[in-house]
Amino acid sequence: MGDEVTLTGTIEMTVRAEPLVQLIRNYTNALRFLVQEILANPSKYGKWRYVKKTRRIKWEQDLKTIHHEFYDLLKEKFELPPKFAIACEKETIAIVKSVLNNENNKDRKCVIRGYRARCDYQAYRIEIKDGKCYLKLRNFGEIEVTGFSKKWFERFKDWDYGDLILKIDKDRIKLLITVKKTVKIANASENAIAVDLNFNEVVVGNKDVEIRFRTPLQKIMHIKKNHIEKTQKKYNRQWLHVKGIRRAISKWWKRISNITDDFVKQVSRRIVVFAKELGYDTIVLEDLNGLRDKQAKQKKPWRERFTFFAYRGLQERIDWQAMKKGLAIVYVNPKDTSSICPECSSRLKHTENRTVKCEKCDTKFDRDSVAVRNLVNRWLNILRCAV
Repeated sequence: MGDEVTLTGTIEMTVRAEPLVQLIRNYTNALRFLVQEILANPSKYGKWRYVKKTRRIKWEQDLKTIHHEFYDLLKEKFELPPKFAIACEKETIAIVKSVLNNENNKDRKCVIRGYRARCDYQAYRIEIKDGKCYLKLRNFGEIEVTGFSKKWFERFKDWDYGDLILKIDKDRIKLLITVKKTVKIANASENAIAVDLNFNEVVVGNKDVEIRFRTPLQKIMHIKKNHIEKTQKKYNRQWLHVKGIRRAISKWWKRISNITDDFVKQVSRRIVVFAKELGYDTIVLEDLNGLRDKQAKQKKPWRERFTFFAYRGLQERIDWQAMKKGLAIVYVNPKDTSSICPECSSRLKHTENRTVKCEKCDTKFDRDSVAVRNLVNRWLNILRCAV
């Protein structure tokens, strides 16, 4: 329906590796085999069709032929249970279509790294009893989940379960459960607060309330310059060929990724909770389309900051959290929101640090406080013009 949207999420846990390692290896080997077989002769397993809208020739699968050709082989040669065999066929088709329909991949190269397996919601169940969590997998019985959080199950208890993904991660197996829920899209109103993003802080509020969240950008840049870059300069080109140095650098990059992910998840949730608790039903965000094109012309220090400042991920996460809580999200043009007086619309004069002054009103403002007030004002003007 037009006024509804389906939200998706992921619950991550770990399970004992012993019963499932061979299944995951068999599934991945089968996936690699099927992909190469179909790529070698795509006309046998599908047909090429001209799409008038895009003016391109696209490959479309013949599901019946693929299923008839490979289903028994997957069960007998690769020892896959029926539900995993069907999931392998579907994943193969998705990979092959992405390869064949990619005009930049003329050699039709496809490399599947790592080991994973997938099945749909009909092949598994998750149960919690006596304070423990169990994965009930068809053909494998009951397997205890060793790493799980009750709060996640409470948070997603009224959501529908989707696909199950199993991944081998060193000496353990990651269990990724996709969940989904259909929610109604809330109607935006004038009862709104705005979110202003800058490198140091995320500012949320309007003329009545305000809250600030410190970004981890400074910490991220410190790790990059004082650990990754120093190590690379110390060993010059040698680090490319030494496994131990590459592993150390990889760990620092992983730490940066974890810091960014934690910041995005925690701050987005706190922003939505803040709005909900104060009774606001609309969150105004900056329309930052085209920002990456503009920053490409900047000097290297600024380009680096834009690279590690996860503004797009934060906005998408705020959008997701807001829909989950029944709040509306709107985007407005952020141009000059930090340079115009929210009271009289005069041009503000920058004084020191992030302080600005309106000479007409003779009032001093914090630059970020001005931005959130102007973002809300622009949204209210859009509402008035629409009436």
